[in-house]
Amino acid sequence: MNEVKTSGSRTPRIRRSREAWQRLVDEHAASDQTQTAFCAERGISVASFGNWKRRLAAEAASDDPWVELPQPSNVRASSWEVELDLGAGVCLRLRRC
Repeated sequence: MNEVKTSGSRTPRIRRSREAWQRLVDEHAASDQTQTAFCAERGISVASFGNWKRRLAAEAASDDPWVELPQPSNVRASSWEVELDLGAGVCLRLRRC
């Protein structure tokens, strides 16, 4: 079940699954609405929506930290050179001749 209504002293809350929040975040991204308007139309707390949006983005960013780089066409297959700027004045250079 993706949504569960819970009752309390105030208005009933709907507990949504991770998948339900992801669908809402995707719907918002495809819409022309501001986050506030999107949430108001659906009866969602702007704070909860923002928290889930950040949480899901962080999960997506940590899923695959590797970035595949295409090999330039002007590089010989037997040699290569890589330079990584690590910040704070530190540079790592790797080279194969």
